[in-house]
Amino acid sequence: MWRTLTLSLMAASGAAGIASAHDFWVEPETFTPEAGQSVALNLFVGHGAEKSGWPVKSHRVIGLRSVGPDGLVNQASGAASLRPPLSAKLDDVGTHVVFVETTNSFSELEAEKFNDYVANEGIRPIALERVRQRMEDAPGRELYSRRGKAVVQVGCPSSDNGAWKQEIGLTLEIIPGKNPVEWDTEDPMPLKVMFHGEPVAGATLHITNLDDDTLTFSAETGSDGRTDIAASLTEGRWLVHTVWAEPAEGLLENADFQTVFSSITFDTEDPCPN
Repeated sequence: MWRTLTLSLMAASGAAGIASAHDFWVEPETFTPEAGQSVALNLFVGHGAEKSGWPVKSHRVIGLRSVGPDGLVNQASGAASLRPPLSAKLDDVGTHVVFVETTNSFSELEAEKFNDYVANEGIRPIALERVRQRMEDAPGRELYSRRGKAVVQVGCPSSDNGAWKQEIGLTLEIIPGKNPVEWDTEDPMPLKVMFHGEPVAGATLHITNLDDDTLTFSAETGSDGRTDIAASLTEGRWLVHTVWAEPAEGLLENADFQTVFSSITFDTEDPCPN
């Protein structure tokens, strides 16, 4: 059995502002393009009124790809394709997942700010390690990178090709247990979180309504890395975001942790109702 969903209302809290500053996601111009259409991809960081476009630079993007009925497709053909605005050309009818991966960046925060950020993002490995090493009063130093996925349906397919549930192999990855396009408000909306291909227990998922940019709920994964966020959803466009980390031993910049931010966006409104 999946662990019961833990929900907490966060929209009006100061804690949400701390956590949201690190959010990263891919928001396509449309989640339902026509076959062969080149879809503009907006990359954002932050949240709500504080969100801003992520400054795309070719050296910061290490992967811009899609997986769908036509298999794995490299959407970046040279440095020019990695300059803003980014886009993906999706030729075949069916479900595609477009995803972006970034390089590492270094961050150092004073102890109090770092502890608040770790607590509000729910990054248990960092919290536990800082307690174990008695580092709570030390500055927080980390290398961080980002992973963003978007589920896009092209046209009206006659059958489900299952790209939405494919484990792509990202370092940190959120995978739906149900096709978001076919989701009904009375059904579960299961998700699982994987880190280096293994389920993550105790990861905190932040769920944001992209239609009005409100961070509404958080959910925590159970021992099998799964949770169900149906209680927080309605039909519309959604962002689910999580963060996880591991020790950064041997890495550059004298960082203590290697942190990965991961997200998935999708639209639960079926563009092809029966």
